[in-house]
Amino acid sequence: MVRFENVHMSYGEHAVLKGIDLHIEPGQLAVLIGPSGCGKTTTLQLINRLITPTEGKIFVNGRDISTVDPVELRRGIGYVIQEIGLFPHMTVKQNIEIVPKLLGWDEQKRSARSKELLKLVGMEERYLDVYPAKLSGGQQQRIGLLRALAVEPPIVLMDEPFGALDPITRESLQDEIMTLNKKLHKTVIFVTHDMDEALKIADVIILMKDGNIVQAATPKELLSHPANEFVESFIGKQRQAVGKLDTVREVMSARVVCAPDDTSVVEAVDLMRRQRVPSVFVLNKEGGFDGQISIKDIQSFSCTGDEMISRLANKQIPTVHPEGSASEAFKIMMQENIDELPVVDGDRVVGIVTRRSMVTSLAKVVWQGEAHE
Repeated sequence: MVRFENVHMSYGEHAVLKGIDLHIEPGQLAVLIGPSGCGKTTTLQLINRLITPTEGKIFVNGRDISTVDPVELRRGIGYVIQEIGLFPHMTVKQNIEIVPKLLGWDEQKRSARSKELLKLVGMEERYLDVYPAKLSGGQQQRIGLLRALAVEPPIVLMDEPFGALDPITRESLQDEIMTLNKKLHKTVIFVTHDMDEALKIADVIILMKDGNIVQAATPKELLSHPANEFVESFIGKQRQAVGKLDTVREVMSARVVCAPDDTSVVEAVDLMRRQRVPSVFVLNKEGGFDGQISIKDIQSFSCTGDEMISRLANKQIPTVHPEGSASEAFKIMMQENIDELPVVDGDRVVGIVTRRSMVTSLAKVVWQGEAHE
């Protein structure tokens, strides 16, 4: 864990931090965020003694870090920065193995660790002998992360690591850091200026302003119970609207169109035409959910008009429960690039979340019910 007790940081008469008290639990992914100059990067750099506080104490795993040799401290803390800092004259393998080599790991152990880490982020072993200049920005950032993880530190500090990347690569790496942390159970302290990034990846968000912590809370708590007007303003009205939509039931449409699995393709198309919908849900003999078939599915298959829709139905489509998280439903739709998401209770179809119902529900919250379909 990481704990700050009444930590102040000043440069001459300029106070950067003004009595910070902070407790980050083991295994948490904590995000420091706030406007420029709020003190978030200073807070991060204090943890591995890149700078020393003017006043107060910082504890890492129960030890006052002022009593720990800085080199020893940093060997137990991974550090990833936006500029990445890969050595251009070293191969990927050499970059990853810098700290293991300093710690005296033999070649066999270092090589095995490099291969294991590459596999962790889906990169092939052939990249071990490649120089950084031959890598994309996203690949370089992955190697920077792997270098920080090389000796399995319990704590990883990340200072706006994805800030310089394009949106698609950035989102991919956000997903990777979340997946990695579930596997590795590290304590990650992550600085960003992007509230959407914070809401996506954080277990706890620490919002700072003028050297103070304004609010430290889970993403859901921050969205639903902002501490003051500054927090509300920083989050933004639209993001708060998402936070106020707790369950799928609040965003789903109850208007669903179903057809038995012995319905023919011609009958299914006619049903879609009459109901003015692009797809229907397929029900099995017991009336339970058995998949979905759309006009796109029918067009992509070579089939006869009298063929049963049960053979063509998409049985792998994700579903959500009516009392499930609305934000998770939205996330599934975005990740899977689907326009409709069945809402299933037990094996019964009870509704559907569409992009339109999602937008309409958000609009009703933002404009307090003034927007209607």
